[in-house]
Amino acid sequence: MRHFIFIDDVESGEMGYALSTFEAVLSYLAKDSGGLRKASRRNRALWQATKTGDLATLQGVLEPERSFHEEAWVDSDDEEDVRENTRPVRFAPSYSELLTTTETTTNGDSGATYKPGRLSRLRHQSEDGPLAHIFPFQRAPTPPMSDLPELPERPKPKKRVSMDTRSMSSSSAVSFQSRTTVGSRGTGLDGDTSIEKLSKTQGTDGDSVLMMAVENKQDKALHYLLSLAEFYSPEFVLEDCNNDGTTLLSAAVQFGNAKTTDVLINSIFQSRHSEDVLKYYFAKQDSKGRCVAHYLFNQPRLIDRIGHLVPWRLKDKNGQTPVFALCRSYDHDEYHDMIDMALYAATRAQHDGQPLHLDEHIDNKGNSLLHIIADPQIAGKLLYRCDSDVNATNDKQFTPLMVASKYGRTELVRVLFQDPRVDLSAKDVRGLTAVELAKDDEVRNRIDDMVLLSNEPGPDGRTTTVVRSFFVEDGSIRLVIKSGAPNSNSTITVTTCRRSLQDFESLAKWLAQEHPASWIPVINNLASPFLIPSRPSRSVLRDIQLRLDAFLRILLKHPTFATHEMVWEFFLVPDIDPTMLAERSARKAELRIERVREEYAPVYDIREVESFVQHARESVRSVHHASKSVLRRTNKLRSSSCDLADAAKLSNTAIHTLKFLPESHLRAMDRYTKTLTQSEASPVAGFYYNIHAISSTIQAILTALNRPSTLVTSMSTTQKAVDRHSLSMRRSDRWPLGLLDDARSRMQRDAQDKMERASDELAGLGKELRYTQQVVAQELAAWQENRVEMGRKALRDFARKMVVTERARLESMKRAVRELGIGAPKAAVAGNGVLTGGEEVGGEQGVGFDGGVRERRGSIEDVTGEAEGALLAQGEAEQDVLNGDLDAGEDEPLIPLGSPMRIDGEVNGIGEDEALLPRSLDTNGGM
Repeated sequence: MRHFIFIDDVESGEMGYALSTFEAVLSYLAKDSGGLRKASRRNRALWQATKTGDLATLQGVLEPERSFHEEAWVDSDDEEDVRENTRPVRFAPSYSELLTTTETTTNGDSGATYKPGRLSRLRHQSEDGPLAHIFPFQRAPTPPMSDLPELPERPKPKKRVSMDTRSMSSSSAVSFQSRTTVGSRGTGLDGDTSIEKLSKTQGTDGDSVLMMAVENKQDKALHYLLSLAEFYSPEFVLEDCNNDGTTLLSAAVQFGNAKTTDVLINSIFQSRHSEDVLKYYFAKQDSKGRCVAHYLFNQPRLIDRIGHLVPWRLKDKNGQTPVFALCRSYDHDEYHDMIDMALYAATRAQHDGQPLHLDEHIDNKGNSLLHIIADPQIAGKLLYRCDSDVNATNDKQFTPLMVASKYGRTELVRVLFQDPRVDLSAKDVRGLTAVELAKDDEVRNRIDDMVLLSNEPGPDGRTTTVVRSFFVEDGSIRLVIKSGAPNSNSTITVTTCRRSLQDFESLAKWLAQEHPASWIPVINNLASPFLIPSRPSRSVLRDIQLRLDAFLRILLKHPTFATHEMVWEFFLVPDIDPTMLAERSARKAELRIERVREEYAPVYDIREVESFVQHARESVRSVHHASKSVLRRTNKLRSSSCDLADAAKLSNTAIHTLKFLPESHLRAMDRYTKTLTQSEASPVAGFYYNIHAISSTIQAILTALNRPSTLVTSMSTTQKAVDRHSLSMRRSDRWPLGLLDDARSRMQRDAQDKMERASDELAGLGKELRYTQQVVAQELAAWQENRVEMGRKALRDFARKMVVTERARLESMKRAVRELGIGAPKAAVAGNGVLTGGEEVGGEQGVGFDGGVRERRGSIEDVTGEAEGALLAQGEAEQDVLNGDLDAGEDEPLIPLGSPMRIDGEVNGIGEDEALLPRSLDTNGGM
């Protein structure tokens, strides 16, 4: 009525109803509020006694027949309750008034209906009220002062004079109903102040008397109230809730008083309710959608006591389960023990004998327990003791590793990183990985160190790898190289360097300049990630990182470059001077040429070298063709896997348009589609890059084997020049003597000089060929060993990662179909529409073999006998009916009668979930 104005119609409608109601309330308060005041005083006394734990006053109000002692409660007309140490004088209505009150209405309230048992008790008390206020000799005898206890001196109360309502009447009860009295007190005789009505009063928030005792932590008062079964029956206790829907037990747990909670739980258990009733009570939700289990962090000791009765999978309005709420109590004193008990109780509550299904504990934002957990010890238990998806994403596409990295939880990052299922290359909606989402450089360096240590060390114990790549504002890229070596004190010294793509290309050029005969992979044909300058490609950047990492690994296993100073400076020295390194490489190249000229003998018989090179080239070329074939097939498999994932997404989108499919089937299809998604760090992708690295070494060997052929060709050309100059000198001897002697001598000298130079060049080429042959022969043997080792390692890594990935995919598929009831025990099928432990949640019901109710959706039912009986009754026994198919006309049944296959979900004693698995996989998803 805050928008009330006189120009509107205030006689009808919602506004008229509100005004008339308000007028009635004001009229009642002005004329008929006498009974309301009396009821209010008694109600106030009851509430205050409950909140303060005054058992004497409680007994005086609720059990007046037992309240004649020194601490009884007195009902006075004053606004304040008066306590006297002497026995009070009670004014009880007569029995005739009580009979009249039960049939009439007083002050607008329905008259109290007294039970026969209480009526006999009140008949003794309902004698005509004494006239002690008129006749002093009818007062109760006052005990002598010596018998009274010493009381503290009180301030002298202000004297007030008021007329008692009984002063106008005599001792008869009829005079109390005189016209004067009734007219002075209103239209009703009195308010409804019966004990039954008084015990059921509630506060403004809907708090009952029991709730007041719970909220004020008065365990003794609560115990006394619960003992009054005639007022607070077990059914009333279970149904008692405030306006927020909070039950007594939920409030007791929230206020954290152990005594109050124990009194309430003992009373509930002593009432001998059935287990289904208790489960229903513990599952009652308040206005926030939370039940008592959501508040068990206030009293975690109750988990062992009532953990088997609470609904651990019940979600509140935020989608949080009780386990979810407990895991968020990070600063709890008993955090670890509380989470252990909760996980154990929630696992047992599944009734399927399997680990805890973490996919059933996901909030409305998609966060799982692994997303919100902050303790590394608890995270380890969730990873290895529960059915968990470590790469599950929330609404922001954050994995648990991304969340831990973003909030700087380094220890949690370490625990998550140790799980082989973790995908470090997973990206959020913006395309950022866990490393790029790190809170600061410290967390980022810790992740880089873990990436470094996840690689196998070399023979000397040192591990070197390209751990990360990132874009720079100047339009270039940087690659972070880390190298770690163990120390004597069981620690690892890690060095970090940042290199650009130009640095890698310069390194390859300088190494080839110093050692032209050695094989070295080519890294000049890398794609640029800046084809779209405004949106550089992170996929191309990752491809560059993996290729350069393989290049660096190859150099560290190279028989020549593994000990080269420039290679070690490249990943050990943070700052390098390219100009200085180029000059040093040029000087080393000159020194090598001089050393070859001085130390090596030339080779003139090139047939042996040619045969060696030809045989080596043919052998390596066959391996090269095989590696290229494997590389092409691997790339085809990689592309096909991505195409399958895209096709599954399109199919899932189309399936979601089918309106008749239930929601559970659509969710299962979503989960199945996610299992087919291929990440950038998939085993097939890793195997592709390993084979590509091997193929690059083979290509480098073939390039190195071409150098001797080039030298042989040069030597042949030079030898021809020598022969030509020698022939020219012999031809000059045939000239006649005395003719053109100067010209002839000059030509001879020129031919001699050219022949000498050609001979020197031929000798130099022969020496270079000797050097090249030795280097190629040495490196070819070492390359063969490294190639075999790299191939075996690539296959081992591929097999190990594939087993981990496929096992995780199998578990994800099991989670997808578990909600449908496929592959789960019949008596304990979890999920929507399926009952756990015999309680139906929804869906079509069927009676299981254990007498419970189970879901029949998705099962196969043999109706052969029923169909045959129905057709025989109709005189159509000649019709061939096979397994309920009326149109079947085959000579043999689809399932022979003597077949060991059974239609009740087992095949040769194997469950449905086991029959669907390959032979090489056990029921646990192992190999």
